[in-house]
Amino acid sequence: MDKATQRENPVTSVPYESGRKVPSVCEDRWSNFLPVWGKDACAMGYVLPRPFGVSLGYMHQDQPFDVGDVIVNGVDVKTPGVAVVDEVQNEETTIMLRFDVWVLPFWNVYGLLGQTDGEAIGPLQIDLNPVFPVLCGLPANNCQIDTVFEIDYEADVVGLGTTIAGGYKDFFGMIDINYSEADLDISVTDAEATVISARVGWNGQLGGFTGVLWIGAMYQDIEQVLELELPIGDEALNVLIDQSTQEPLNYIVGGQWDINRSFSVLAELGFGERKSEMLSLTYRF
Repeated sequence: MDKATQRENPVTSVPYESGRKVPSVCEDRWSNFLPVWGKDACAMGYVLPRPFGVSLGYMHQDQPFDVGDVIVNGVDVKTPGVAVVDEVQNEETTIMLRFDVWVLPFWNVYGLLGQTDGEAIGPLQIDLNPVFPVLCGLPANNCQIDTVFEIDYEADVVGLGTTIAGGYKDFFGMIDINYSEADLDISVTDAEATVISARVGWNGQLGGFTGVLWIGAMYQDIEQVLELELPIGDEALNVLIDQSTQEPLNYIVGGQWDINRSFSVLAELGFGERKSEMLSLTYRF
């Protein structure tokens, strides 16, 4: 038996083909009606995680957003010489519940429910004279807005996702795709996010550690609209700032400790223009 086979993870959270020359043993549990073809996969030498999972996760992200349209009182003012908003810095903390199931030996689907707290900070310069000349009948300095806005926001998050994963001996790889919507309390529209990530690495046991270590990359496509009120004289201007992810791609490194077949703890860090930290606790059954 080679060393990679000796290092295989017996309490794996990722399905893999064993290097051992004997069939795997599927647990005799109420939940083993899934995944579909799971018993056949075990008979062929595949080692499978328990089919159902519930995770409680924490994620913190800090990243810049590009600005698209800037709409003041219903008028798009994002034109040269009228409005300047270079970028918005967003910082978010999300608490998330994830419910997942292995439908096939290599295919997992899941749902997401969560709560996000965030802060957006950015410079805003607007010359109102070209678009609101009547309003600019007020003293001239009222037509020039040069400020730094800071908005705190909250959102309820719902989402769906899917994962394709597999491995051989103590090597594994996976691709994950999910889509979520966030009901921002400072916007008239929901924020939408599509996240695609890929991870490759080691899944085994070494010394007293049993679990998974990986490197990978994550792509985020986020579209959201911030809404704020700006005072000018006796008036209050309604400003909508359309923003999207400035640098969608970042790189990730992480690990998971598989305590036993039921419980695991995960930690992951993201690097690049987007900085992120993620922690989660999972129970499988």
